[in-house]
Parts: sequence; structure tokens; C-alpha cells
Amino acid sequence: MLVMLNPVMLKHKPISLKCSYNVNKNWPLGHGQYRVSGNLGPLMPSVTDAKMNGFDDVLWLLDDYIKEMTILNIFMLQQSRYGNLELITPPDDGCILNGVTRQSIIDMAPQIEAKLGCKVVERQISIHELINSDKEDRLISVFGVSTHCPLLPVNRVCYRDTTMLLDTARGNDFNEKLNQMIVDVMQDDPNNSHWITKMED
Repeated sequence: MLVMLNPVMLKHKPISLKCSYNVNKNWPLGHGQYRVSGNLGPLMPSVTDAKMNGFDDVLWLLDDYIKEMTILNIFMLQQSRYGNLELITPPDDGCILNGVTRQSIIDMAPQIEAKLGCKVVERQISIHELINSDKEDRLISVFGVSTHCPLLPVNRVCYRDTTMLLDTARGNDFNEKLNQMIVDVMQDDPNNSHWITKMED
């Protein structure tokens, strides 16, 4: 068991992703919802290959449905074909690790809708939906979240022969406001915050 007491932060920078192919990170009725070394060790050849080819991480798919990155949950901000702004994340169906930051965003859905005019939606996202949203100029932002980093915007996604180059500045205003909402929750009154455990004397 490894316990880390010092702050650990990923470098805040746009990241590029290579979609997985013929390798699954998790699967239904597996153990993807747990942080165990057996989930990550077998992925290293795919992650190493992605990094050697100029990518920062792998975007893990299952039957062409987006699941998560290697250690980050993923969100997609888009305008729906009905004109509604929606923030979508894959469902917690046992195939992803439900991170604290991801769950906090879902818990804040009413506040996000009130302050940012955006509905938070937990549902399946096909890589083809992501590609089509980008082609139709409805895709605003894709970003990863974790407890040890601010929102990390994605600037490139490669799926087989398709490469999406994303303008991270387009979603920067939304991402900054959402990130501040998350920080406010982290630093809230210990009596109200799920992030803070108050130590009694």
C-alpha cells in the first residue's frame, strides 16, 4: 500500500489522446471501478506506444464507446442538435473509476445549470458522436478531470485514420468557471464539504 501525503499535481497543459484499438481497459462485470494495479499494469504497452507516437495518453474505448483516460475521467461539452448546452460524461457502469472530481461535477449539476446554463448528462458517448459533433462545429470542449489536477483540456484526439484538432480556447471560459466551482467545493466549510474531514480534538 502506498500513502501519499504531499500534494501531487499533473502539469496543467492541453493533452493529446490516441484512442485504444483492440485493447480494452475495462469491461462489464470486471473491476474497472476499483483503483488496483492489475487494472493499470497491462495497459502500459498501449500507453507507451501512444507516448512514443507523440500523444500524452490513451482514450480508452469499449465497442467504440468512450470510457475514460488511463488515470483521468473525461467530459465532453457540446451544443446538442436541439441547441442545448450539455456537459456529458460516460456512465458509472462498472467500466470506469468514478473519481471524486467527476462525482463532484455530477453532484453540482443544479448549480452548473444555474450558473453556466449547461445541463450535466451522464450517458454513453460514442467516439462517432464526438467526431460528428466536431464536424458539425457543435463540440466546444473535451477535458479530463482528477483529484490531482485542474481540468485538463484535450487539443487532439486520434481515432484510427481520423484526427480531431480541438481549439482549447473555445471552451476556456467555461472550463475556468467550472474549475473555480470545484475549487470552491474543495475549500468549503469542513462541516459542509465532502472533500474535507474535520479532525476533532
